[in-house]
Amino acid sequence: MDHESLSTFLSITKHGNIAKAANELFISQGTASTRIQHLEKDLGVQLFYRQRGVRKLSLTPEGEALLPIAQQCAALWQDAYHLKNIQFFKELRIAAIDMLNTFLFSDIYKKFMNTHKKIILTIQTEHSTEIHQLIENQLMDIGFVFSLHMFPNIISKPLYREDMVFLHHKEAHFAFSKNIKDLKEEDEIYLRWSTEFNLWHNHYFNFTNRRKITLGTVSMLPNFLGDEKSWTIVSRSIADIMITKIPELCASDIDNPPPQRTAYILFHKYPKAGIKEELQIFLNEVINYIRKRTSITLLYKE
Repeated sequence: MDHESLSTFLSITKHGNIAKAANELFISQGTASTRIQHLEKDLGVQLFYRQRGVRKLSLTPEGEALLPIAQQCAALWQDAYHLKNIQFFKELRIAAIDMLNTFLFSDIYKKFMNTHKKIILTIQTEHSTEIHQLIENQLMDIGFVFSLHMFPNIISKPLYREDMVFLHHKEAHFAFSKNIKDLKEEDEIYLRWSTEFNLWHNHYFNFTNRRKITLGTVSMLPNFLGDEKSWTIVSRSIADIMITKIPELCASDIDNPPPQRTAYILFHKYPKAGIKEELQIFLNEVINYIRKRTSITLLYKE
């Protein structure tokens, strides 16, 4: 079982097609087929289902079992190939949703860059589903999400939990009355936090009425807040950050609040070799930062 055979196996798994895999590896289809045949002979198992007239190849159970092993071997090979650069720097690849990258983690990234100059951060912003796929395919080393999806090679751990609050102008009528009826649906800046949040929201507010605007990302929120009528519902940490940016705003607790927000960390079952120390250093920075924020409850346990 050699590097070329495993690379060919991974490429065919990725494309489901020998021709495309051969093209990617700059080899002939015959060479690609021979490599897989030799690999199957060495292991004593069939790795792909082969059906006449079906061009797309799919993995057998034995092939599924080999996949994470091959991925780990490929990661080890990459580390060996880049040995000459290890003494200069290491790369840590982080994927997180927009809210975390834009608000909560921005200070962590800045501090980390200043105190750990031999670790190069690669930061990517994606939706939860895409982050899971990036971790599963070992294209990112660590991920941060609010919703979980089932992937065979991903380990998830709770990171923190926090409440949701109303965010509104200090001079809004609601700021003094605390009567939910003073929050008009047509003045709401609506964010779809989760299915559970939507159900809660529709119970307490008339979802058939016109909202001021519906936003897809929290990073757009500062553009629409500031006047006395506008209001929204956000996590407490976001409210704290928004208030520092727009001092005219304030936050109010919610009676019968929506479900708390829980953030999760994603790791690959077989992490890329050679970055365990860097992963732990970054994770320690995140944990220490969360511990200092009184509005957030730390959940992470080793």
